[in-house]
Amino acid sequence: MPTAPKKTKRNWVKEYKPHERTKDMSWFYNSWTWRKFSKRFKQNYPLCLKCEEEGIIAAATVTDHIETYEQNPAGFDLSNLQESYMQPLCDYHHNQKSGKEAHGK
Repeated sequence: MPTAPKKTKRNWVKEYKPHERTKDMSWFYNSWTWRKFSKRFKQNYPLCLKCEEEGIIAAATVTDHIETYEQNPAGFDLSNLQESYMQPLCDYHHNQKSGKEAHGK
C-alpha cells in the first residue's frame, strides 16, 4: 500500500501561525434571522460607507459589525438585531478591517 511522503521542516521557512480570532460564529452568520436582516440592510444602504468617505461610489456587499463579538456581544443578539451596530462595506474595506481586527491593530 502506498504511503504519503513525509514532510520535512526547513529551518529557513517561517512556521505559519493562525490569527487569534478563532471563535466559530457560524451559529450566527448561518442563521435565517441574520441572512434576512443582512439582505434588508444592504437594500436600505446600498453603498460602501468607507468608499463614500474616500469619494468613491461602490456597492456594499457586506453587512459588517462595527465592533467584534468580544467587544460587544449585544450586537450579535439574534432576537434584537439593530442597524446601529452595523455598517455597509465593500469586500475590499471589509477584508481590510477584518485583517486589522484579527491581528490586534
